[in-house]
Parts: sequence; structure tokens; C-alpha cells
Amino acid sequence: MKKMLTLLAAVLLLFAAACGDSVVSPHTDATTPTTVPAVPAEDSVAVLTVTAAPTPAPTPEPTPEPTEEPTPEPTPTPEPTRVPREGDFNINFPDYDTGVDADYSYQSDDLRIAITVHQGTLRDEAQNRDLNETYYIMDIWVRNINSIRTAFGKGDFMTHSEHGYDLAVRENAILAVNGSQSQGLVLHRGELLQPLRSTGNWNRDSVGLIYRDGSFKTFYLRKESLDIDQEIENGALYGWQFGPIVIRNYEAGPNATKYHGMGYKARNILGYYEPGHYVFFTCDAGQKSQGMNEFMMLDMMKSLGVKEAFNLDGGNSTVVVFMGKVINQTRDRPLLDMLIFGEHNDDGSFVDLSTLTASKFLGKE
Repeated sequence: MKKMLTLLAAVLLLFAAACGDSVVSPHTDATTPTTVPAVPAEDSVAVLTVTAAPTPAPTPEPTPEPTEEPTPEPTPTPEPTRVPREGDFNINFPDYDTGVDADYSYQSDDLRIAITVHQGTLRDEAQNRDLNETYYIMDIWVRNINSIRTAFGKGDFMTHSEHGYDLAVRENAILAVNGSQSQGLVLHRGELLQPLRSTGNWNRDSVGLIYRDGSFKTFYLRKESLDIDQEIENGALYGWQFGPIVIRNYEAGPNATKYHGMGYKARNILGYYEPGHYVFFTCDAGQKSQGMNEFMMLDMMKSLGVKEAFNLDGGNSTVVVFMGKVINQTRDRPLLDMLIFGEHNDDGSFVDLSTLTASKFLGKE
């Protein structure tokens, strides 16, 4: 039997070699030669061995083409700030246009003025009345104390009176408003031109002072003492004896509504937010505007959110001059003094008004 198996295996080998047969692996499409090992002479069985095809190498991923890096935008060069000048005090001076929505505007590196004109009905809650009013809100930013000052009729204190327009143009004022008509104390550039007068009148009970650092302070003379020499030493530059004090420390002033006989008149009020930031409020009185009493003055200044507010001369002398034009309704009464704002030269004098240009001046008549 063993001999027969051995003989059969030999015949198969010869037949395969003659025919060139191959066996296909069930695991691959490739054709693989079949190897049959030799069968031992005794008790051996023929074994069929299949050799697997090699695993193909993975196809390499295509190398992405390099993308171009975007060219960075150049960093803008900051605009140089104004060279500091003697008298600068306001570190909060705005770097934006404050007059975007204003009716009148002047914008520079030292002075920003935005004036809005309002016409409509205002409520007098104390008297339960509605009144037609025309009023002006003047938002004022000052960088340097030399942009603020008082000025006098024809340039001389208590010597001449002068119409507000003429005084403002002569002094090269960008904005000019009423002062105190020299009713009492007058302080100008740190010099006491006129001492305190006796109190008792509604427009002599209070004093308002502007200091070298741009701050503002009030004194109610009936209950508070004022050492003006000490205040000058503390830096007081400009001052008026008038009143009443409309707002003190965000609340009604000590004599804000004391004088019930003030009635409805044209008004001029200086408001203070912080050093270098002020607001001047003016209300007309005439055919188109009925004026305000002390209660309406208080309500208005509270609505503006000021820290301090001080009433100055109003009535028939009420005037607002902006860039050489009177912008309010006025009876043009000659004045003894005005509070003015302007651009200043290195010596402190105001720059010639004719050389200045307002960034926006609508020219309302």
C-alpha cells in the first residue's frame, strides 16, 4: 500500500510539471505557484501548501501644495497728541467729536463746544402749568485753564458797558455768555477786583468760584463764611457774587427755590460736571418763549445731571454769542461783564477769531 501511494505522488508531480497548473489563493486575485513537499518513503501523506501574495504597500497621500500666508495689514501709526502746554489740567479731555448731533459745534484739541437748541413745551410742576420754551444747552469741554476767562465792557472793569456781540467779537471769544453785571464780588485771573458786598438781595447771597484746576465751588453767604484771600491762595481764578445756587453736590442748593418772586424770566445758569467739563444753560423769554422760574431751573439742571449749578445774570441782558453770531433771542442790553471761552496763544491771549473755523456751524438765525 505504501508503495502505491508513493508511486501515485510521483505521477502527480510529473503531471503538474508537464501541465504548468497553478492554484489560486482564495484570499487574493494574484496567481501563486503551488509547492508539494516530498513524501516520506514510509507512512507519508501528500500535503498541498499555498503561499499568500504579499500585501501591497499603501498608496502615499498627496503632499498638499503650500498655501500663501496673507500679508498682514500694516499697523497704523498713531496720531501724535498735542504737546502739553502750561495750564493744561484736564486728563479726561475727549478724543472724539462731541458735536455730532449738535446745532452748533466747535471742536479742537483744547476746546470742544456743542450747542443744542430746544423748542417745545416744558412743565412747571410747582405751578401746575405748561409753558412754551426755547432754550440752549451748551456742553463745554476745556483742556487748558487759559481757555476760560471773564471779560469786561470795552476791556475795563466797571468803566464801560458794551453789547454782548461787540464784547465777544472784540475779545475773540468762541462762546460768550452773561456774567454777573458786577453785582458784588468780582474775581478775575486770581485778582480781586471788587470785594464782597452785603447780602440780603437774592442775587447777592451766593458766590461761585472757578479754580486753576478747573474745579468749581459755591458758597452760601447767609450761612457759610468765605475767606476769599484763602480761596485765591487755593487757586481760585474767577468768581461772581450772584445766585441762587441751583444745585450743590447733585441736590437742590441751599437757596435754590427760596425766592418765590423771581417769576418767569430769561435765565443763564453755569453747570459743572467735573474739572474741565461744564454746561451753560440759557432760556429765552419773549414772544416765543415764556422763561423759567426757580422751580423749573432746578428741574432742568437736575435733568442735566450736573454736580453744581450757579445762576448768573439773565433777564433782559440774556445773550449767547457763538463764533461771532448771536444765536438766541435777546433784547441786547449792554453788559458790564461776560464769561467767555476761546483758543489761547502761548501768552494766554485769545487767538484771532477770524482765523478760526467751527467744525460745524449751521448758522441758525
